[in-house]
Amino acid sequence: MPYSPDDKAPQHLTLDDLKPGFEATLSHTVTQADLDAFAALTGDYNPVHMDAEFARQQGFGKPVVHGMLTSSFISTMVGMLLPGRGALWTSQTLKFTRPCFVGDTITVTSKVTHVSAATRSITCEVAITNQTGVTLVAGESQVRLMDESGLASVQGLREAPSESTSTSDAAPTIAPAGQAVLVTGGSRGIGAAVAKRLAADGHDIAVNYLNAEDRANDVVAAVEANGRKAIAVAGDVGDPATARAVVEAAAEAVGPLGGLVHCAAPTPQPTPFADTDAGAFAEQFRVQVGGAVNLVQALLPGMVAASSGSVVLVGSIFAEGTPPANQAAYVAAKAALHGLARALAVEVGPKGLRVNVVAPGMTQTEMLADLPEKAKMLAKMNTPLRRLAEPEDVADAVGYLMSGGARHVTGTTLHVSGGL
Repeated sequence: MPYSPDDKAPQHLTLDDLKPGFEATLSHTVTQADLDAFAALTGDYNPVHMDAEFARQQGFGKPVVHGMLTSSFISTMVGMLLPGRGALWTSQTLKFTRPCFVGDTITVTSKVTHVSAATRSITCEVAITNQTGVTLVAGESQVRLMDESGLASVQGLREAPSESTSTSDAAPTIAPAGQAVLVTGGSRGIGAAVAKRLAADGHDIAVNYLNAEDRANDVVAAVEANGRKAIAVAGDVGDPATARAVVEAAAEAVGPLGGLVHCAAPTPQPTPFADTDAGAFAEQFRVQVGGAVNLVQALLPGMVAASSGSVVLVGSIFAEGTPPANQAAYVAAKAALHGLARALAVEVGPKGLRVNVVAPGMTQTEMLADLPEKAKMLAKMNTPLRRLAEPEDVADAVGYLMSGGARHVTGTTLHVSGGL
């Protein structure tokens, strides 16, 4: 697909045009004038870029092109070729493998690897090579395609006269009422209570479940009784491909997803550490931590494009306090989930997204079905509020964290434990 810098009209590829394997290329010969213009724009006058003699003294035959100047042609690719008109470049990974020099002719190749009609986004594998075919830069682009109504709105803003311009530092409301939320493990217990609470708050809900289809459908019926849209979506979110499919099916049914509540977790089996094999640890981590990773990665392009999103991971007070005996695999996974939330909060906060943890204490769910009544009574007596949590107690805390009232709350853990 040819491209000329003199051509100011971008391509206009739609989701129907883009399939995995679709590829585009563009080429450019880098000149010293390019480096001069880039340095004037950015203020980067490092002599390894700007002084030919200095570059030779450092062992380079010519001035080294700024790495971001080289990779800036990915922006040209996104905005002019693939997909072109109306594209919104939402994220990019970059690995600089070899330097580019003044006089090199670089070729940018972008190949579509994934298309999501539900989120109107594509993933592209990108490589920048020189005239000898050596790879200089490699990475992955995430791009969102605006629909025609969005493009029309942008065009209208460009054409409409403006009498005044104002700016505001006010943060957008995160996951406002009416925005869809995906709840994993939503067919029972805390997940079911969360789905119902968020529906009452005005959210459309996608209920993810693994096996309990009838119960998931009951939750969907309860959500719909609140006047909200809902769908039950089966799938093991610990599997990356399945998690992505769950997100796509959910978004297609209830609309763009502005929130995620990750409740899914394998039922812990009390086992002495000496008898716990690595497989038990792996399964807890696969579903709890891996599930969170898979889902957030699938949701990230849409949330970043909207500069809005809220993720709540269901952890446990036992990840921080004194845990019960014989639950090493479960507790270790919960502790990792808490750490992941803090790390994510730092990374995605500048993009307008929030990530928090709700950490319940002992909660009246099916997980306690086999616990002796005497043990439950002892737990109540050790809790300052003298009762165990109900799923609705946890759901209310999630509802707060998903609301605009928590718009400046991220990277935190909210304990719902009766003061334990």
